[in-house]
Amino acid sequence: MPHWKSIHIERFRRLENLRLDDLGAVNLLVGKNNSGKTSVLEALAIASHPTSATQWIDVGRERELKSARTPLLEVLGWFFPHDRPRENGYDGTAALHMTLVGGGSVDIRAEYKEFRQVEMTPESEEGSDFVDDEPSEYAATLEIWLKNDPRRTLLEETPVIHEFSGKSFKEVGTGARLVPCQWVTPVSHRTSRQLLAGIDQILEERMKPEVIRLLRLLAPDVEDIEIRSPQGRGAVIHLYHCKIGHVPLAVEGDGMRRALAFASACVQARGGVLLLDEVETALHPEALSGVFRFLVEMCRAARVQLFVSTHSLEAVDAMLASVGDDVADLVAYHLPPRDSHQTVYRLGGQSIRSMRSEGGVDLR
Repeated sequence: MPHWKSIHIERFRRLENLRLDDLGAVNLLVGKNNSGKTSVLEALAIASHPTSATQWIDVGRERELKSARTPLLEVLGWFFPHDRPRENGYDGTAALHMTLVGGGSVDIRAEYKEFRQVEMTPESEEGSDFVDDEPSEYAATLEIWLKNDPRRTLLEETPVIHEFSGKSFKEVGTGARLVPCQWVTPVSHRTSRQLLAGIDQILEERMKPEVIRLLRLLAPDVEDIEIRSPQGRGAVIHLYHCKIGHVPLAVEGDGMRRALAFASACVQARGGVLLLDEVETALHPEALSGVFRFLVEMCRAARVQLFVSTHSLEAVDAMLASVGDDVADLVAYHLPPRDSHQTVYRLGGQSIRSMRSEGGVDLR
């Protein structure tokens, strides 16, 4: 069930005046490297909770592993298009316009202002919601305007202002999420903690049989999934294999972890949006059709609108097969190379099927 009808990215990272209209239940983003596919997913993630500074930071952090964090202000600053070299601080603006299925729209405008601090902050502030790894000689403000909030009847003309000093900030005025949203990146399946909440919800909702069916596409001898606490040392996800018994997820292959990340994120995105970046990562081409079919079925049941980026033609074909007779649910957007004069072009599911089955056209 679609939630967003269209997205217009006026300014965000290196994207300007990019439009995706007539979004579907399942949306494919294709294009060459550096065409902005991940940036589109980031814009959708931020639009789900735009007034939360923590959301902006978490989205920016998803591009990297926890052990290699970029300084906080670098993460924030590069969301805003740079029209000039960065010297003695930086000012930038980002703007998104979203329309909703069933009517209504949401306008998001954010202004980032960076400046040198008069005095360095040696320690994190008491009550800070976030502590960066490195002190900074810069401070910054992030002002966010949200208009036409579908949860309210009045326009919001006063911005939410977040202040960043030294290496910390205190979250102010986050507001509620507009749309539930989950994002699976090419590396997030490596973080067991991120999976725990989703697996716990799967077990609570008695969805274990469906998830085991998914895992058996990759390892036919899987019989069970559990959250265990070996020697009482903390919660650990285990799979039970009929031949070798309990196996911690940490020693399973990336394909198993990736499939579980899809399932757990879908459950947590119920009634909202699921974003999958480089969906083919860690999955063998022969497993793609089965995994995607499960994913599409699960998204339909949970009323989740799906957005997928890919470089893989096998993934495009597998996603096309996964929608079955409901080919009208599928939409593909080809993003042009950056700095080109081409425009985004949209393909409906039936056009994709015809191009692939009749002409063998490479949509990428």
